[in-house]
Amino acid sequence: MNKQDYINIENIGHKFTEIVNTPEWKDLQNKYNKCDDIYVLGHGGNMGVADHTAVDMTRLSNGTKNAMCPGSCVVATSLINDTSFDQWMVAWLQQRTSTRTKSQMKKSLVYGISSSGKSKDVNKALQWASDNGLEICLITGKEISENIKGLTEVVLGTQYYHTTEVLSLLLQYQLTHGSGKECPPIGQNSPEELEKLNWTKGIREHSYPDEEVNLGIDFDGVIHKNSKGFFDGTIYDGPIDGTEDALKKLSAKYTLICYTAKAKPDRMLINGKTGTEMIWEWLKKYNFDQYISKVTSEKPRAVAYIDDKAIKFNDWDSCLKDLKKGDII
Repeated sequence: MNKQDYINIENIGHKFTEIVNTPEWKDLQNKYNKCDDIYVLGHGGNMGVADHTAVDMTRLSNGTKNAMCPGSCVVATSLINDTSFDQWMVAWLQQRTSTRTKSQMKKSLVYGISSSGKSKDVNKALQWASDNGLEICLITGKEISENIKGLTEVVLGTQYYHTTEVLSLLLQYQLTHGSGKECPPIGQNSPEELEKLNWTKGIREHSYPDEEVNLGIDFDGVIHKNSKGFFDGTIYDGPIDGTEDALKKLSAKYTLICYTAKAKPDRMLINGKTGTEMIWEWLKKYNFDQYISKVTSEKPRAVAYIDDKAIKFNDWDSCLKDLKKGDII
């Protein structure tokens, strides 16, 4: 297939990484973490994204978030008929917050999603929310022209509707992750499994929450024996003795993340499979996949790392001595 036959997704992975490292995103994450009620708004395709967002914000929050969206066509058409297209979301917010106290309103977030930044119904709802003491934010492809007091505006810088919609949905899961909750692997999303994956402690000040819930575990030499090194590139050995008992015990308290060079994207395919695919197959073979939340080539944020090649660092003098003892220097 020629390059021109691929849809332009605007380097979405790079955009995602750039966005979550902006001051605006950090401000939004702080707002999200402190709020209990989330009102998610959008229209057209973004209403579908908003509806999906509200469902998963609530479902994955382990009972700490109550997110809602006016996604029903009955609600939308009734309120548009009663008011106008520009004002119907304001009317919906007024109804949904009519029994909320001032303290509850302060812990509520109106979360808008727009591609153009010109969605009048969404922007007017954000203005009403600002006037009434709610936290507000907007995920938008383009900057908005209105100046709304207290608005956290996350500008995606996208050119296409499809990229905006997909990226907006991805960012919602980052908010969930950044609040200390886990986005589950496929097949591990039952209430019981979500409770196990999710962290119930408070978030440590000046720190990412997953630094205290994750435990990083190397694969080769820690889980997999790897007695012949790279060999033929396959995962040829069995598990190290005691692995199952250890993973079971550790996973009861921590989210276990397996980090390994085998998962690097530039690693050659072995029998048509990536290293990550082979690791998951191997984990499933030994029923270890129930304990591992993620396989990655990156060093994860974690409370500790278990690695057969690690040198415990306290200071450089002792570190150099340890390296010398190991004939590394």
